[in-house]
Amino acid sequence: MEKKPIYTPSLVLMIIGAVFALLLPIVTYPCCVISLTQCVSRKETHNTTAILVIDIIALVLALLNSIAGVLLQLGVLQ
Repeated sequence: MEKKPIYTPSLVLMIIGAVFALLLPIVTYPCCVISLTQCVSRKETHNTTAILVIDIIALVLALLNSIAGVLLQLGVLQ
């Protein structure tokens, strides 16, 4: 069984998305969604499992950060 290479463009977008997940979710959403779509389309030729997992975690963290921001603006969380 041959070892599949990691798809580099998707890896770069995943790193950018993960770094900004808690700082600036507006950057995380497009980076991680593009990375996810690239991973799904390249899964036959590249090893993309780790990238998929980290993308999903970054998207969940960004979503939680966005929800917390909205709740803070509404005064629910103080």
